[in-house]
Amino acid sequence: RSPAPQYYGSGLIIDRQGHILTNNHVVDEALRIQVTLADGSNFPAKIVGQDPETDLSLIRVVADDRIDAHNVAHLGNSDSVQVGDWVMAVGSPFGLNHTVSVGVISAKGRRLDTILGDVAPPSFQDFLQTDASINPGNSGGPLVNMNGQVVGINTAYNPAAPGIGFAIPINLAGRVVGELRSHGKVVRGYLGVYPQDLTQDLSEALRISSSGGVLVGEVEPDSPAEHGGLVRGDVILKFSGRSVLNTAGFLTMVSNQRPGSEVQLSILRNGAAQTLPVLLGRRPSMGQGPVSPAPSPQDSDWPGLEVENRSGIEGQRLRVARTGQGVVVSYLTPGGIAEERGIVRGDVILEINKIPLWNTREYRKILRKAMAQSKPALFLVLKRDEGVTRFVALRPAKK
Repeated sequence: RSPAPQYYGSGLIIDRQGHILTNNHVVDEALRIQVTLADGSNFPAKIVGQDPETDLSLIRVVADDRIDAHNVAHLGNSDSVQVGDWVMAVGSPFGLNHTVSVGVISAKGRRLDTILGDVAPPSFQDFLQTDASINPGNSGGPLVNMNGQVVGINTAYNPAAPGIGFAIPINLAGRVVGELRSHGKVVRGYLGVYPQDLTQDLSEALRISSSGGVLVGEVEPDSPAEHGGLVRGDVILKFSGRSVLNTAGFLTMVSNQRPGSEVQLSILRNGAAQTLPVLLGRRPSMGQGPVSPAPSPQDSDWPGLEVENRSGIEGQRLRVARTGQGVVVSYLTPGGIAEERGIVRGDVILEINKIPLWNTREYRKILRKAMAQSKPALFLVLKRDEGVTRFVALRPAKK
């Protein structure tokens, strides 16, 4: 059997609990992670949470006694960064640990759609461009200003143009880190439209004078947008009173809202102004289909958790035995009924209503039957931290 391939990248320690922020592509699908500190000491680490849509991940080293104040990065404000500001890119290019390169901020608000080739770019793009040298191995490392504050996460470079690198603004990473630390994933609002920027030609063709807003190119079937009355050709000018300037900003506004929240969309339709109240749904994870609107976590996402097979990569990351009865809890809806009842990531669901289950297919089949009942469903859960089983009663949503 061939040994598993080894990859390397960079990261930054963000607190004394040993949490490290890095790129998702650095640790995605990793079975083992080892962190080397500046003094050469090595520690195992585990993934706390991942967000492919921003290409960010949070990991944690088991080395609390070695994490003191001087190991923790100082986070700055990327919104205050100006083109021409001097910055330093820190990381391990080509495995050369703790290398520093110097340059300036070349541009802000960059997208990588035409740079990454066949590699799909993150869904949310607002990159800082720099001529500080970024190479393979720099990914996940900090981009630091002259005050020693982290303003970005080094993420990509243009292979066709050395000296052009890109970093995720640290402000964009702020909410992501909090969600990953608490829940392992990022839950975002979902509207279900394909917006496009309003160019001068589009504005003239539509006979509108607005310099802002986004044009709705398509509305997804059975989406919150369709239920709220949006149609192709609408121009969205404001989102709950906030002016919409471009597609990137609009997508960020939507994603920052909680699923189930109602927003007011100020639109132009055939030249006439309207206001539409829309109930947002939960943005689907990458690779999933659309998710319909959700009044509340308890009603819409019962039982408020997602599972994976014990033999899968997530099960290995959570240090669950690869074989045996049950499925592994890989995600919990924030504020959902499962979280309220004390279920955590890494717990193993062994039975539902005293019916044993062995894989995700059986889980879904048994769950559908449980949802059709009016009484609470009885889950038998093997607690990850305690190593003992507990019964948990979860009541399905009312019809």
